[in-house]
Amino acid sequence: MERERSQRGAATNGSAPESPSRELPIARHYSRRQAIISLGFWFLMVIFFAPLAYQFSSRIQSTLSGMPGTPSEVVRENVVKNFSTALAFPTAIVWDAQGIAPEVADATWKNVLDTVRQDPTVHEVTDGPMMIDNWPRSDWHAAFVAVNTTTYGGAEKIIPNLRADMAKLTYPGQNKPWITGGPALFLDLNIASTEALRTGEIWALPITFIILLWVFRSIVAALLPVLVATLGVTCTLGILSFFANSMSVTFFVPNLVTMIGLGVGIDYCLIYLARYRRERANHLTTQEALRVTRRTAGETVLASAVLVMSGFLTLLFIPLEFFTSIALGGVLVIASVALATLTLLPAMIFLVGSRLEWGAELLRPLQKLHLGPQTCEKWGRLVVHRPWTCLAAGLVVLGALAIPAYHLHIASVEVKNIPPQMDSRLGYESLTKNLGAGWMMPAIVLVQHPSGEWMTTDGLTQEKALVDKLSQLSNTEKIVTVTDNSGSRRSQQTRMGMLTSYQDPTQSVILLLSHSDPQSPEAREWLDQITDMLARTEADTSNNTRYFVGGLPSVTLSADRIIIGALPKVIFVTLCSTFVLLLIFMRSLLVALKAIVLNLICVMAAYGFQVLCFQDGWGSHLFHFFPTDGLNTVVLVICFCALFGLSMDYEVFILSAIRESWLDQHNMRLAVQDGLMRVAGIITSAAIIMISVFLSFGFGDVVEIEQLGVGLSFAVLLDATVIRLLLVPSIMILLDKWAFWIPGRKLPLTERHPRGPRSGNVIDI
Repeated sequence: MERERSQRGAATNGSAPESPSRELPIARHYSRRQAIISLGFWFLMVIFFAPLAYQFSSRIQSTLSGMPGTPSEVVRENVVKNFSTALAFPTAIVWDAQGIAPEVADATWKNVLDTVRQDPTVHEVTDGPMMIDNWPRSDWHAAFVAVNTTTYGGAEKIIPNLRADMAKLTYPGQNKPWITGGPALFLDLNIASTEALRTGEIWALPITFIILLWVFRSIVAALLPVLVATLGVTCTLGILSFFANSMSVTFFVPNLVTMIGLGVGIDYCLIYLARYRRERANHLTTQEALRVTRRTAGETVLASAVLVMSGFLTLLFIPLEFFTSIALGGVLVIASVALATLTLLPAMIFLVGSRLEWGAELLRPLQKLHLGPQTCEKWGRLVVHRPWTCLAAGLVVLGALAIPAYHLHIASVEVKNIPPQMDSRLGYESLTKNLGAGWMMPAIVLVQHPSGEWMTTDGLTQEKALVDKLSQLSNTEKIVTVTDNSGSRRSQQTRMGMLTSYQDPTQSVILLLSHSDPQSPEAREWLDQITDMLARTEADTSNNTRYFVGGLPSVTLSADRIIIGALPKVIFVTLCSTFVLLLIFMRSLLVALKAIVLNLICVMAAYGFQVLCFQDGWGSHLFHFFPTDGLNTVVLVICFCALFGLSMDYEVFILSAIRESWLDQHNMRLAVQDGLMRVAGIITSAAIIMISVFLSFGFGDVVEIEQLGVGLSFAVLLDATVIRLLLVPSIMILLDKWAFWIPGRKLPLTERHPRGPRSGNVIDI
């Protein structure tokens, strides 16, 4: 009787009912030859992609590109073409020679400049005192470097060359020169994120293995999901290495791929293995158990993978090049771990055979720690008898957590977010202390004059009047322009050569230095004030002079504005695609609508928690979170799209179990109680694994990765508890016969074959 029920597809882990018309990539009769072929295929994949995966972090290019048509991109193109790359890609060498004899320090500094000038990747080096009068200290040195490149990514690749040049020399004293500036800061951000990735992997894999030991109480069974997920992530990173040289890849990608790949991949294997072990416990052979698992848990994994990939695909609607790498990474890693779960995992299960349960005797004490059927049954009865109370309680919790999201602020990647020991931050802070915050990342105003004779007509007078207005802005620290005739003749000539163009005499440049950090909210408001003032000036003049605002701060601000502008489209497409896919998989209109609404509330609650932790600083000292001025736009978008896909995992798991019971009994109360009793343990285990993986990456030195890890882990916690074990079952009970209704079909019957929950279908986890 039990065997017959198993072959009908009675699932324990949220799997879908067996359907002969649906076939997944496992043969009807699995053989050793097929298992060996699968193992061989994945072995070759890993051998080929593992070296590329190891090199992937070094191939990450700048994210500050791919914004054609924006004023900041117009400024970059013209500054690179007609002026100096020292303005387009601000790079500086900073050396604090305090305590060193002046003649020794001067000789060493001259040697530094001569060495850098000999580097073929460097176009020009300008010693700071040649351009800036009233140099702050004689024992402090800085030089500005113009690199031979036309892109931000190319500028980042030159920074290691400059640091290698510095490493060849010997220096008196303890301090060595620092390479800083926009390209160096983003390069060090990539390096820090790579270190955070390694730290996360070191913690995530052992913790996950321990949790799986608790779940399966078998060493071999616990090891297989870790191996399968790790191989899927490795192959994905290797594939992405092919694209890294031809597209902009943000530092988010390797961390996101590893977090999502390990969390989701291990969860998929957990679902698959739990179903297989249950079928084996029901006295099926290995081949029979694999066949049933393929049509139940395998179908659930496939449905979940499609939903998660659809969430990442919506990122393609954001017209920034580096979002393509995020979308590609998300889709590839989900496809890889799902394919590995459906092909590699059954091959390994088949080949290990009865040794799958090896180590069970050693782990027998863990039997006392499992979540037994009695607990799940009690919880199911509570929800069944008090659906309105459970619904109200769940909505109150989510609503309270979502409230802080209404005062969410957008923040850019600031220098203070970079680990304090990095060279670029040390140099930036030294330069800020001695010269001011704005020198390293000034706002650049490109002036397009009506003719090349503007300096001999009224152009200089017009520019001076504009400069006087800009200097009155509260955040303006200094303005560098050709109209400034102060200082030595040498500094005037240096400014003239840098701020005017010989290639195009109709263009000139004005540099504006901010009082606050160039990436701070105050500086962003200042940029808006500059833009508004230039627009009014352009409208008031009759000689067709045009102004464009650029520079690194303007680039990041433009990127954030583009992301925010595309967000409504991303949200709309995500909602529509999720609704359609759920309608197909669950065959219910109201269930799909319910999932959309609950997911939106869950995402808002996750945003609210991120605001409390990072923006408001709650728990920052306890958990070592770094308080910031707001949340990063990339983090917000990734969280939204990823969570809408990831939350569908548990949606599919629990609704498949409820639907399976309902099709058997046509009594919603019994179906919900039965479904909860069968999947509560597996959902709890899967959520613990995913949360532990995300949190392992949430305590690194990169603030943006912290925000991503903490936001995803908290959302999964809410999704697996408040939503899937409280709100979803209570709503299903209240919907009753309407729960699995589709327009055009008759309402389903109720109260058919009522009977109690099937305790024989419970898996103890």
